[in-house]
Amino acid sequence: MKKITLLLLLGFSITISAQIADTLSISKLNDAAWVKSIPNSTKFKFIKFSDGSVLEIGDKMTLGKPSGSNHSNQTTPGVFSSTNQSVNNFSYLMLGRMGSVILSGITYLPETFKGKEVEIEDIKFVKNGKKATFAGVMIIFNNPGMDITVLNIDAALQYGEIINPKAAMTSDQALEELQKAKTKLDLGVITQEEYEAIKLELMKIIK
Repeated sequence: MKKITLLLLLGFSITISAQIADTLSISKLNDAAWVKSIPNSTKFKFIKFSDGSVLEIGDKMTLGKPSGSNHSNQTTPGVFSSTNQSVNNFSYLMLGRMGSVILSGITYLPETFKGKEVEIEDIKFVKNGKKATFAGVMIIFNNPGMDITVLNIDAALQYGEIINPKAAMTSDQALEELQKAKTKLDLGVITQEEYEAIKLELMKIIK
């Protein structure tokens, strides 16, 4: 899956001038008619995720942790000998922008970036040719020294390599919060009325 995604991204045209549009909805990326109507490399001000949350240029996201499927060997030179160790890298995040990858090759983000807060610099629509019926989205993070590119936004979110601060609460998260509220009720930290109010809201999410 990762290799297919990267090959697809390498095929995207990066030479045309980017246009600026308003909102890129993730749900539209498989809408063939919409995809054909949007020029490749169009930049957007906002991105709307499948849960309804919206982020914009200048908003911040948090880098989670590598998904565990991408390792490389790192050599550390010493006085008498060198040591080799396996390094855990992010699978869906790379250092730099895609334009330079063709020449230098992909450098996946190392685990040392885990927990770093980064700012959205670009939201770019990408597709493989004018007749493409589906597309992807690249998010570029402003990182001092070298930008960070999200190669696969869906996978990066799914496997926790990036965290959306405005993501809607999941059913499991709501259940966990309800259990915490029940514990607080049992300890006398909150009243029965407060607990019922919390329960009413969380039950809208719990499935």
